Amino acid sequence: MDYKRILKIIAIVLIVIAIIIGAYFLWKWLNSRNTGNLTGTGGVPTTEVTNVGEGGAIGAPINTSEQTTTQTPQTVTQKLSIFIDTPVSEYWLNSKDGSVYFANLAGQIIKINNDNTRQLVSPQTITNLHSIIPSKDGSLAIAEFNYPQLPTFSIFSASSTSWQPLPVSTISATISPDSKKVAYTNEKALNVLDLTTQKTSQLQNMSQAGLNLNWITDQKILFYSDPAIDISGYVYSFDTATKTLKMLTSGDYGTDIKWADKGDLGIKLISAERMPKLSIVDDLCNNLVSLPFVTVPEKCVFSSNSQIIYCGIPKNIRSGIALPDDYYSKNDYFVDDIFEMNLPTGKITKIFDGNDVPLDAYDLKIKDNSLLFVNRYDNKVYSLSL
Repeated sequence: MDYKRILKIIAIVLIVIAIIIGAYFLWKWLNSRNTGNLTGTGGVPTTEVTNVGEGGAIGAPINTSEQTTTQTPQTVTQKLSIFIDTPVSEYWLNSKDGSVYFANLAGQIIKINNDNTRQLVSPQTITNLHSIIPSKDGSLAIAEFNYPQLPTFSIFSASSTSWQPLPVSTISATISPDSKKVAYTNEKALNVLDLTTQKTSQLQNMSQAGLNLNWITDQKILFYSDPAIDISGYVYSFDTATKTLKMLTSGDYGTDIKWADKGDLGIKLISAERMPKLSIVDDLCNNLVSLPFVTVPEKCVFSSNSQIIYCGIPKNIRSGIALPDDYYSKNDYFVDDIFEMNLPTGKITKIFDGNDVPLDAYDLKIKDNSLLFVNRYDNKVYSLSL
């Protein structure tokens, strides 16, 4: 038997197989670059648009002239209607023009105008979308995606319908109240990006990995821990003028706070020994009043003048529940009544009975004379007339 001839044949076959495999993976790679996804490569998002007309490069506006549809809210009861009839990942209000923006489950961004017409303003799908945090006026929003493998941050502009990536090392980010700057942390410092000049400056050397940011007022940025029942939560306040850091609260397990737009009041949940308690706190996290009910802060919203709160309050909460963990992880769903509480007088009024329609109200917002919220049973946005 000619062993040398057999070895040559085997070598040729292996080379041919290697070429075929290499060609296959090259084909897969080339095709992956044209999927229209918003992904992170080394932490820098790339935006590639397919079948949307002109544009397509990162930062370029998108032609939406042929992507407009109309949807009329669907009536559920006399006061309740379905405002967005498709499941959403996130939604927010743009106070500049009165429009509403939402991200569908694929991460595409849709704008709803005042005449109920819809425009697909960002057709890119977003990989592993974790959150979208809008600016106070809704003109900007920061998306965190590629989560948790490679968390990546990018800024969406409603006016230009474009995306701007933040540096690969970004850990957390927040938009200033005037929507002119973005503060973000990495492992070494707190930095500020001026969106007008596109210049970045270091605000303070600090190592605050794992903390979230909220630019709550012109001169105050809050650093806070993730809400979890097994974590002793804390909140720090950073003064951007004096560059001083101050601890506002610490030591309370399950700390979760939802702030009013003005930053003057917050709804605070703590869960010591799995005994959830809810209270109203001031801007320094001092308790002002204990609330006679229990819910998750994200199921509440303050009115614009901070005088009234609206809350989805569960009819029943099982004994031993780990709040807010079990709710945020979707281990537990609730059936809510919706209440209005006048803070100066303490008067509490039920404005919707959960026996009429099962609702698990989350991410509440006030638009005109309506209360908007996501119903976690179908992830659609509902509207309740006030």
